Amino acid sequence: MQKSLVSIIIPVYNGANYLREAIDSALNQTYQNCEVIVVNDGSDDNGKTEEIALSYGSRIRYFRKENGGVATALNAGIREMQGEYFSWLSHDDVFYPRKIEEQVKCVKENNVWMTACSYDIFTDSGRRVAVPLLQFYKEGNLEKNVFSVIQSLIQFGGVLLHECIFERYGTFREDLRTTQDYEFLFRILRKEKCKFSNERLYGIRYHAEQGSNTIRSVDIERDEMYRMFLDELTHQERVELYGSDYNFFYQMLLRIFPIPGMEKSYSACLQGMRLNTCIAGEIEEKIETPIWIYGAGAYGKRLLFDLRCRGFAVEGFLDGNKKLHGKKIDGIICRGLGEQGMFRGRIIIASLYREEIAQELRRAGISNYVFKEDLDKILMDVSPQKKIVEKIIGRYQENGWR
Repeated sequence: MQKSLVSIIIPVYNGANYLREAIDSALNQTYQNCEVIVVNDGSDDNGKTEEIALSYGSRIRYFRKENGGVATALNAGIREMQGEYFSWLSHDDVFYPRKIEEQVKCVKENNVWMTACSYDIFTDSGRRVAVPLLQFYKEGNLEKNVFSVIQSLIQFGGVLLHECIFERYGTFREDLRTTQDYEFLFRILRKEKCKFSNERLYGIRYHAEQGSNTIRSVDIERDEMYRMFLDELTHQERVELYGSDYNFFYQMLLRIFPIPGMEKSYSACLQGMRLNTCIAGEIEEKIETPIWIYGAGAYGKRLLFDLRCRGFAVEGFLDGNKKLHGKKIDGIICRGLGEQGMFRGRIIIASLYREEIAQELRRAGISNYVFKEDLDKILMDVSPQKKIVEKIIGRYQENGWR
């Protein structure tokens, strides 16, 4: 029996620095029936991107168009694709060799039109972080309609979907420059089931030149995206996701809280919390105190706010950035690991580089730590008391921490 054809579409704009690595990873799939489509979105790098693409000859299908943004390039590729299945590979990312093979197998064995895998995040300096989705979140939660989108867990490069999805729901919104992927997934996952895999089959490269760091509209579009989440989900969908309307708005507030330029969404969350009744729950597992948070970035600040809203005091931040040592961040001191000697209580690691930090703690003889993601499992379905939340929000606003 002939294997289903899979179309791997690579949109690219001025991507000479990484394009060859992406194309090679697409061509080196163990699944033998793939077509690789490269769409040059009007690159203006003196032909460097085009030269790389053309060097592959008939091994790929190459198209060039005027610049219009990644959504327009993806849609151009979709119009040209001949495959039964679609997979999007950004020009600066890579597919691991078994990515397509395992995902085609997954959709067929589970009778779904869509699957998403776990992934690695890596940098040019060699740092690599594993993101095993099912390790930190239950499969049942991941498959709750748009949970994976709202929690920013699903990455489109890790997705494989059947062509019927485009026929049913349309393609990418071309008016969006930076959030076209999440808008598309939000639209689809409200209706379709996605099967998640814990196997890491895809690598996402973090670098200074990626669109989320260079496109000016990113803050505006991100705020509009969260407003879409807040405005369009029904009461039934909100309850399915987080147990109650109030907890939905609270959990959305946590997502938005440390991100700059999110004033419309932030205000909408506060309004939603005011209008809905809070049924505060009890945390079943005991959280050991005193608490230190390792990581004074957005993850750590979000966790600090959440713990305060639940009535927990936090001793301080720990962080590897020496420039932060001795400073107060959101009202608590930040220190280096070596400054404190022996710790009492629990360290919660709130950082993308969680495994590196865990190794550092073990080398220092510290074993009493937990990952933020493990704590989220305990806290996510439990609403904090409304009066305490309002008090903490007022404290943050008064001190200019938000």
